[in-house]
Amino acid sequence: MLRRFAFYDLDKTVLRHATFTPFLIFAARRRALWRVALLPVWIGAMIGYKLGLYARQTLKNFGLRLFLGRGVTEADLVALGEAFTDHVIPRWVAPGAAAAMQRDRAEQRELVLVTAAMRFYAEIIGRRLGFAEVIATDHAFDPESHAVRVEGDNCYGAAKVARVEAMLDGRGIDGAECDCVFYSDSASDAPLFDWCRVAVLVNGSAKARRKAGRRGWEVTRFY
Repeated sequence: MLRRFAFYDLDKTVLRHATFTPFLIFAARRRALWRVALLPVWIGAMIGYKLGLYARQTLKNFGLRLFLGRGVTEADLVALGEAFTDHVIPRWVAPGAAAAMQRDRAEQRELVLVTAAMRFYAEIIGRRLGFAEVIATDHAFDPESHAVRVEGDNCYGAAKVARVEAMLDGRGIDGAECDCVFYSDSASDAPLFDWCRVAVLVNGSAKARRKAGRRGWEVTRFY
């Protein structure tokens, strides 16, 4: 019997907004309000990323150092993650995502959140929304400054497929024996779209919708 899964991206899919920059600003307000004044520096860094000057993981590490600073503890991250979740749930949940999750549960699918967002808040958001499993970008602490940094691969693009396969392997499940659907707003998730039996592009750009047409992905809107 096929194991049935529904994989969901988080930013601009389950939630109507991206989460990383809002989380950084939210955290800065709680930890050191003066760091909010560094927002123009962060905007400049994002422009540099868009220009291809450095990798996404490098950008994330810079943002974490810029807004959270030094001396961060695991307890700090848990507290920030809980407070941020209170801030965004349920206000940011896309109506279409809520309906899709209800439908997938009725079809006996196991819901798994697969996101590039940082685990220390994505895990809390996912559990709050009833996801059985959360696959996200992990973190570690710099041994000298105790600043937060990304640990391992940023859970983005092809890395999502590797992380999903690792989750299934860890549970003794053969991916070939799974019936999987994946929802995401971004064509950058093409590797996991193509890995799943059903791919659903959510609120995609015109360029992404054209790609969906060529690849046989379904197209819908969640908000």
